[in-house]
Amino acid sequence: MRYIPTLLLALLTVAMIASPSSAFEWKNTIVLEEDGMSWSYEENYSGEDVGAFRSYADKNVGNGDGYISAWELMKLDHRIRSRLYGSLGKELDVMFDNSAKNVNVFEVDAEISRSVLGSTDKTDIINNRYFVTYTFEKDIFELGDSVSFDGEANTGLTITMPEGMEVIATEGIDSRFVETIDNRTVISGHFGIEGLATVEFSRKD
Repeated sequence: MRYIPTLLLALLTVAMIASPSSAFEWKNTIVLEEDGMSWSYEENYSGEDVGAFRSYADKNVGNGDGYISAWELMKLDHRIRSRLYGSLGKELDVMFDNSAKNVNVFEVDAEISRSVLGSTDKTDIINNRYFVTYTFEKDIFELGDSVSFDGEANTGLTITMPEGMEVIATEGIDSRFVETIDNRTVISGHFGIEGLATVEFSRKD
């Protein structure tokens, strides 16, 4: 994911190199509408990754005393939101026909798990969520014939397309599974090794 904030990237790196006994999971949920979309990220830490997350946050956001207090949690939340918004301002992660010209970031939000609070030695599972809402300056069918998402390689992905849209082809989505739910096409799988998923589409007749 090109725009992933420094803190999140560092934590993700810590998780990826952790021991086999630890566990980290990152899921992307994208919901497209005709006039905009939402992209939510959910990260889950368990095992040794829990300590790595708390320790990194304590040393790089807090005061390094081995304890995450309420003010440190608020500071972590604020920093993640600010960096995420700032990074998206430099380079968007959503493109239609390889252009982000008519895509705007409307809102950025975060929910940092309260289980982060307390000693950095705690082993409680951590579940954090991040949300980005986008608006389109034109109807989605006027933006092009394909939409691309720049994400983190090998992470879980679910894309819900608008009602009335037909999926022609996909690229960059591993273990792809396509189904219809409530008259909307839902694509699930994982971002490929390049971290770029593309969906070609058309309006249903």
